[in-house]
Amino acid sequence: MPKMLKLLKVCLWILSLTLIFNPAQAQKTKGKGVKMENKEVTIRWFGHSCFMLSDSVKIVTDPFDKSVGYPVPNVSADIVLVSHEHFDHNNVSAISGKPEVIRDGQTKTAKGITFKAVKASHGDGRGDDYIRVWEFEGIRFAHFGDLGVDLTDSQYKEIGPVDAVFIPVGGYFTIDAEQATKLVNKLNPKVVFPMHYKTPVMGSGFPIATLEPFLKGKKNVEKVGKNSITLKKDSLPEEMTIYVLEYK
Repeated sequence: MPKMLKLLKVCLWILSLTLIFNPAQAQKTKGKGVKMENKEVTIRWFGHSCFMLSDSVKIVTDPFDKSVGYPVPNVSADIVLVSHEHFDHNNVSAISGKPEVIRDGQTKTAKGITFKAVKASHGDGRGDDYIRVWEFEGIRFAHFGDLGVDLTDSQYKEIGPVDAVFIPVGGYFTIDAEQATKLVNKLNPKVVFPMHYKTPVMGSGFPIATLEPFLKGKKNVEKVGKNSITLKKDSLPEEMTIYVLEYK
């Protein structure tokens, strides 16, 4: 028995040396039989174009000020994305937690996530709009800010394949329902979050359309009935689905 125990110790010592001097084999051994964790991303809508995506990192898009009509977001975040410098999209001071702010044409990496900027137009002399594209927990997102004109073929190519999009649909300041429909049909994401449309809390300063023209005639529309939903890469819908969130 002592001899067998001694032999076992020698074998374990040799195995440990093999793993130390062969990192590739060590990694292979470590990964055997281990299922990779597929994390969830929670999407919360605050109204207008402002969403928070959260898991281990919290990302807020286009925070607005009180003049829009919705309650101003009172949250902490790690990263804030600003598509353009208008009051209803750049109220960064409302977000606590000393977030890293990504704005203008920056393609930047923060918290290990690379946010690609695709330059577009707000339309009618209103300046530039920057579409943000990033991957978070295996899901590729695109937020279109105040996109005001149809995209070119080169812009579609820059954006590339996406799983989930945040798209303005209200017209007047942005693309309208018809243009938004054309865009999502071309991109063909799994998930569509409509945004920047008229709701009862918004004042006369926003002469934009309601959500109904965009939803008209579309299948796979799910009215969530609350302000948040959770997505997981391996359980995204097979066909493009429009999720309508409440702001509260």
